[in-house]
Order: sequence, then C-alpha cells, then structure tokens
Amino acid sequence: MKKVSVVVLVALMVLGTSTLAFGASVVLWGGESDKARISEVLDWADQRIGQLNQSKQDNAQKINDLTNQITQLKGQLTDKDNQIAAKQQEVNAKMVELQNKQNEVNQKNIDITALNTQIGQINGSITQLNDTINQLKSERNQYKVQVDTLNTQVTQLSTAKNESDEKLIKARQDMKELRDKADSLYNKYQ
Repeated sequence: MKKVSVVVLVALMVLGTSTLAFGASVVLWGGESDKARISEVLDWADQRIGQLNQSKQDNAQKINDLTNQITQLKGQLTDKDNQIAAKQQEVNAKMVELQNKQNEVNQKNIDITALNTQIGQINGSITQLNDTINQLKSERNQYKVQVDTLNTQVTQLSTAKNESDEKLIKARQDMKELRDKADSLYNKYQ
C-alpha cells in the first residue's frame, strides 16, 4: 500500500502542482511509519515545484521576449508598409507623369501628321506651279520663235523697204531727168 501511495503521489505531482495537496493527503493516509520516505517525496515535490516555477518563469520570460520581438517585427512591418505606400505613391506619380508625357507624344504625333499633310498639300501646289512654269516656259519659247520669225520678217521687210526706197529715189531721179529732158525738148521746139 505504501508503494502504491508513493506512486500515486508521484503521478499526481507529475500531472501538476494543483494536485499536490491531494497527493500528500493520500500518502499520509497510507500510514505514518515511513516518515523518511514521505520526507524524501516532499523534498522531491518541493524540487519539482521549484523546477516548475523556474520553468514557468523561463516560459514567461520567453513569452515576454517573443512578445517584444513580435512587437518589434510589427513595428518593422508597419515601417515597411509605410515605405511601400510611399514608394507606391511615387510609382503612381511617375505613372501619371509617364501618361502625361505619352499624351504629349501622341499630341506631337498628331501635330506631325497634320504638318505632313500640309507638307503634302504644299508639295502638290509646288508641283502644280512647276507644271504651270514649264507650260509658261514652253509658251514663252513658242512666242520667242514667233518673235524671232517676226524679227526675220521685219529685217527682210526693212531690206525690201530700203531697196524699194532706193528704187523709188532712183525712179524719182529718173523721172526728174526725163521731165527735165522733156521740158528742155519742149522749150526747144517752141
């Protein structure tokens, strides 16, 4: 019975300090003849209680340390979240800036397209003007040929006129001479 009591006491103590009083009661109920054995068990129980208290304190310290680490990590996580939010705002600002630049580029491309259209229209006008200039040059060349032809005719007519003038002068001189001869003959036969 004493062995059973000691075993029951030890088992109860292993299960926890809350059942220690109940275990001691069982041992005492088993008999008073073995006080030395009870003293050993109580000493062991005190040691076990001390170990459990130390373990509890160690665990409490570990919990406290882990809680502090968790708090620090949560603070670091909050800092990181804040840094991420700040960087995200920078990214958003850059995206807006990029979109604005893209809009500027699109507008410039529209402007370039409009200018290219105007350039095409101007080139078309230049081509028409060049065609008109070439046509006018061709007409001018035709007029020049006509002018050259007319100048040749004027030269020929001037030459003919000069010849006619010379013939007319000679004919007048001849006529005057004939008149003078006729007058002379007329006077002679009167």
